[in-house]
Amino acid sequence: MDVLWGLLCSALLLGSALPLLRLCKMIAAKKRRPPLPPGPPGLPVVGNLFAIPKTTPWVGYRDMCNKYGNLVCFRALGQAMIVIGDARTAVDLLEKRSVNYADRPELKMVELTGWDWSFVFAGYGQFWRARRRALWQHVRPNAIRRYRERQREGVRRLLCGLLASPEKLQEHLRYSLMVIVLGAIYGMDVAENDPHIATFEKGLEMVKFLTSNSSWIKYVPFIGRVPIWLPGTGVLRRLADIRKAALSIRNMPWDYAKDSLRTGNGQDCIAHRMLERLSRSDDEVTTAQEELAKDAVGAAYAAAIDSQYATLQRFFVAMSLYPDVQKRAQAELDRVVGRNRMPEAEDRDRLPYVNAVVKETLRWHTAVPLGVARCASVDDEYNGYRIPKGATVIVNTWAIMHDEKVYPDPERFTPERYLKEGSLDPEVMDPASVVFGMGRRICPGRYFADATMFVLIASVLHLIGISPGLDDRGRPVVSPPRPTTGDIS
Repeated sequence: MDVLWGLLCSALLLGSALPLLRLCKMIAAKKRRPPLPPGPPGLPVVGNLFAIPKTTPWVGYRDMCNKYGNLVCFRALGQAMIVIGDARTAVDLLEKRSVNYADRPELKMVELTGWDWSFVFAGYGQFWRARRRALWQHVRPNAIRRYRERQREGVRRLLCGLLASPEKLQEHLRYSLMVIVLGAIYGMDVAENDPHIATFEKGLEMVKFLTSNSSWIKYVPFIGRVPIWLPGTGVLRRLADIRKAALSIRNMPWDYAKDSLRTGNGQDCIAHRMLERLSRSDDEVTTAQEELAKDAVGAAYAAAIDSQYATLQRFFVAMSLYPDVQKRAQAELDRVVGRNRMPEAEDRDRLPYVNAVVKETLRWHTAVPLGVARCASVDDEYNGYRIPKGATVIVNTWAIMHDEKVYPDPERFTPERYLKEGSLDPEVMDPASVVFGMGRRICPGRYFADATMFVLIASVLHLIGISPGLDDRGRPVVSPPRPTTGDIS
C-alpha cells in the first residue's frame, strides 16, 4: 500500500512538474529572444496607433528612423508594423531574404472592396505566381518593343492637347497614359471623352486606398464589424459602389478585347495574345486560364496609371522650377535627334542627360513614397532585433531617395548627380532599383513603365517649353511641390 501511495505521489508530482517545466522553458526562451526594434512609446490596447504619422507619413517615419534607427517598430491593435528607413536594410531584408518578405499582409478590406482578384494584393503563393508569370511574358525587356506604336500615339495626343489647351495639363497627362496603357493591354483606342474613362477612374480610387500605408482602417481584422460612424471609416459606407467599380476594371476592357478579337477589329495587344494562346487549349483549361489572364492584365492596368501620372506631374513641376535643366536637356535633344523628327526609343543610349532627367524625376518626389506593404512569413532576426512572423513591413522609399549620404542636397532637382564625364555613372544608385519595388515583389511592368516615361519626357522636352504659370499681374508663380497624403503622392 505504501509503495502504491508513493508511486501515486510521484506521478502527481511529475505530472505537475512537467507543465511547470514547460512554462519555465517558455519564459527562459522569451527572455533569450531578441527585442523588437525600438519605436515610440505606446498605450494599453491601442499600442502606437496614435503615433503613426497621418500627414506626409513618409516624412514622419523618416524622422522616427533618425531618432530610433533604421528599423522602427509600431504596435497597433495587436499587430506589429516594422518601418525600414535606409537602402542597406531594405536590400538585406527584401533582396537577400526575399522569400521571407515576399508576402502581403492579409487585409479583409481587399475582399470587401472586390479587389481580391488582383495579384498585387495577393499573398505569396500559387495564385500570385501564376498571374505574375502570365503578365511577365508580355512585359519583359525583349517584349516591350511591341508597344512602341501605342507609346507614339500617346505622345502625339499629349503634345496636341498641350499645344491646344496647356491649362488642362492634368487631363492631358491622364488621357495620354490611358491611350498608351489601355492600347497596349487591351487594344482599346479611347477618345478623351470616352465614358469608359470615368468608370475606370472610379475603380482606381480604391487602389490608392488599398496600397496606402497611412490609413489605419484597412489593417483592422474585424473590419466588417467596425462602426461606420468612427473617423476614417467613410469608405465602409461605399462598399457596394466600390466593388462594382473594381469588377468593371477587371471585366469591361477584357470583354472589349474578346469582342474585337472575334470581329477582327482589334489592335495587337497583350489581351489578344493571351486569348489566342487560350484558344488552343481545351474548354476546361480555357475557362480557368481565362480567369487567370483576366486577373493578370486587370491588375497591370490598375497599377500602371496613377504612379506614372504622379511621376509626370512632378516632371512638369521640376522643369518649371529648374529652367537650366530644361535648357540643357533640350540642347542635347537638338544635337542628337535634330529638329526634323521626334525622339525614339532607339535614341535613348545617346541621350545621357535626358536619361538623367528621367532618373531624377523618379527620385525627386517619389510617386509611391511608402511602396506597398510586405509581411514577414517567419520569425526573423536582423542586427540584434526580432521581426516577428506576421509583422507588416513598410519600406520608406521616399526616405531612401532623400538620403543625403547617397544623394547630396536631395531636395534639389539635379540630374547631374547621375553623370560622370558625360556618361551615366554606374556608381550612383539608380532610383529605379528602389521605386519599382525590391526582391520577389518587384514591379513586373517596370520596363514598360520606364520606357513610357522616357518617350513622354523626351518628346515633351523636344517640342514644348515649360514655364511657371502667371498671376493676375503677369508675374511667374513659382511654388515648390506639395505632396499629397496617401500612397501615391
